[in-house]
Amino acid sequence: MAGIKFHAAIDTLIRGNHIYRTCRGLWLDWMAQGTRVSGNLFHENASDDLFLEVDHGPFVVDNNLFLSAMNVRDMSEGGTFAHNLFTGKIASRPEPNRQTPYHPAHSTRVAGLASIKGGDHRFLNNVFVGWGGAVAGPAKSSKDPAWGGGFGLWVYDFREFPLRTGGNVFYNGAQPYGLETGVTVGAAEIPEVKLSAEGDNLVLRLTLGPEFKLARTTLVTTAKLGKARVPGLAYENPDGSVLKIDTDFSGKKRNKKSPGAGPFEKPAPDSLLLKGW
Repeated sequence: MAGIKFHAAIDTLIRGNHIYRTCRGLWLDWMAQGTRVSGNLFHENASDDLFLEVDHGPFVVDNNLFLSAMNVRDMSEGGTFAHNLFTGKIASRPEPNRQTPYHPAHSTRVAGLASIKGGDHRFLNNVFVGWGGAVAGPAKSSKDPAWGGGFGLWVYDFREFPLRTGGNVFYNGAQPYGLETGVTVGAAEIPEVKLSAEGDNLVLRLTLGPEFKLARTTLVTTAKLGKARVPGLAYENPDGSVLKIDTDFSGKKRNKKSPGAGPFEKPAPDSLLLKGW
């Protein structure tokens, strides 16, 4: 059912994986707390790249390439999504009928149970690319799309708890969260995102417009993220040290004052070579 599936991935680092042509890419089911999903490549997954099922956070999803038709199927709260590339849909749905555990920091002891009302995520310094045109359907709707999802963050307009957002860039019909400020919206159409094999490497072709450089980004750290609502815990490393997302997908250092949006600090103008994949 998934390339990787965990229950209770407490203080777990999931990094550097190439997950493709499966049903679900990565499935985090219950108690993903202190979990970090970083620097992974997802594509051609039939159901979704990332399924977050009844998790309360805090968990962090950063510097990933989400390239399938459905990028995130979200039935959770309390996540941080930073410096990712989303080229498919995001779906969000509450789950009021199940109560699932949350824990003290860095512990497997159960602190309590809670249901999922939705929201309470942080989306910072990401790049969202819609499909544009009739194939994608309406860019935004006044009705909750539920599992149908949509391109960008507008699907969270229907959740009970607000998002924290900033530094995001939206292209090709992807739409921001309704309460998002300082939004950077790119061209209505950009070249198709294409991943192809060339010898032993993969090449990602993606041309970002000049808007990419205008995003009002800041470095993502523990202090900036606050605390996940249900457990009341900060976003930090498994040893309790401060979290700093200061490197990109390739391990390059990010600008501390204004890091580049998306997974690459300084992307090439037309193609990105993903060596060793």
